[in-house]
Amino acid sequence: MSKMEQRRLLLEAKVACYWKMVEQENRSTQVYEFEQPVKICGVVWDDVLCWDAAPADSIATQPCPDYINGFNRNENATRRCTDNGTWFVSPERNHTWTNFTACSKSTIDLKFHAEIAARLRLMYSAGYSISVAFLVVAVIIMLCCRRMHSKSNTLHINLFIAFILRASVSFLKDLLFKGVGLDMDVRLKSDGTYEFLDGPHWQCKLLFVIFNYSISVSIMWIFIEGLYLHMLIYKTLATEQRGVKMYIILGWVMPVFLLIPWVIVKAVYEDTFCWNIQENRQYFWILKGPGVAIVIINFISFVDISRILCMRARHSKTSDGKAKYRKLAKFILVLIPLFGVTYIVFLVAFPAEFKTQFFNIAHLYIEMAYNSFQGLVLAVLFCFLNEEVHGELNRMWRRHQSRRNDMAAFRMSSNSSWKKASKPSPALERRHRREQMRKQASSTTEYKHEHTDALLKTALLTRVFNVISRSDDVTGEAGEESVPLSVKGVVVAMDNNANTHPAEEILLCDHEPGTHNI
Repeated sequence: MSKMEQRRLLLEAKVACYWKMVEQENRSTQVYEFEQPVKICGVVWDDVLCWDAAPADSIATQPCPDYINGFNRNENATRRCTDNGTWFVSPERNHTWTNFTACSKSTIDLKFHAEIAARLRLMYSAGYSISVAFLVVAVIIMLCCRRMHSKSNTLHINLFIAFILRASVSFLKDLLFKGVGLDMDVRLKSDGTYEFLDGPHWQCKLLFVIFNYSISVSIMWIFIEGLYLHMLIYKTLATEQRGVKMYIILGWVMPVFLLIPWVIVKAVYEDTFCWNIQENRQYFWILKGPGVAIVIINFISFVDISRILCMRARHSKTSDGKAKYRKLAKFILVLIPLFGVTYIVFLVAFPAEFKTQFFNIAHLYIEMAYNSFQGLVLAVLFCFLNEEVHGELNRMWRRHQSRRNDMAAFRMSSNSSWKKASKPSPALERRHRREQMRKQASSTTEYKHEHTDALLKTALLTRVFNVISRSDDVTGEAGEESVPLSVKGVVVAMDNNANTHPAEEILLCDHEPGTHNI
């Protein structure tokens, strides 16, 4: 506790003590007027505690004050009233004396409890680590498998995320907190203990509020799972038609409204340390009460759903007795962690704060082990042991294997083609052979055309000379120079029309005998 807080509480106790002294003085005056006074030690303030009036020759006892750092509140302080009705005066100090020896001694073996705390931290750190690993894998599986996107699986994913948040914030708190606060909130003294400094300390208070929110969210999502299953059994059609948006909002927003009253009370009436020490239990029940109520409601729902399932299994005729009762027992065992039935054992049947030290330590071990490994249990039951998840994973594995085999075959074919690149394939050889045959056929056709053109030219020249010779016989002695010119024209025309088709050349020369116009 800070020095300012101690001074404030001391001043309040001193003022209340002086009011008692005034009242006792008034009563003693009235008694002196009507009755003979009795020897008693009056009300006194010893700078720490207020001592009420005590009879002579007696020892007054009261609990050690809770506003002094280092005092053990479970011990008592004593003060002696002497025979003459005065408080005992210490010869050494020459002043009235109060025995605070028991208050300064610790009745708890701190070394033993430090070892227990170290083992508990190791245990729940390992539990939270394993739970987070399994929960993350479960969330990835349910998000990647498209066929797993159902309403119940959506609620399971949110439940897994809530427990991941709880474990993560727990790790963060253990990593950052030193004693009762952060590094900026405490100071290490020479004797190895931490001293809490003065200040607002809003950072550590915010972190502790988030830690309480993560716990409330995990409990709330267990309630949401039970509520959805309860509605699915009693109102099947309405639940199937509606979505899960309302359940998601309720699971993540409702803990905020449950946490706000506790935050207000702590800020106004108990603003000490980082809000991680509960001095007044009635304030802590503002936060703990809704959690206990949720656990009780879940337990009642679990009993009711188990009763309905037993009735349906009894009247069912689809399977034999042993099979249906075995299936019913498995389903009920799955519902136990889903409804948080084990919380009844810790919160209601066997609450904390036992008088026996051994029983309290055993309770801490069991409760912390269950809280840390609860995420692992939920992930295994609702993901890794789910037959629908097994079928989807097998389908994805077969698809992966087929793709892997196809890739291996493709690589083998590509490697073989690269190795045989120097030797052409049979298809390429056949194609090359067809191309060569086509080229040979085209060259033969061109040769035939050229040979035919030469023959036609020779025949044409022969015919021309025959025509000229006959014309000479007809004209007689004319002796004109037209025939040689005609012959030259034909030769020139034939040379100029080298690209002309042979049939066209024949038509050009196909005239009636005896004409000179060729």
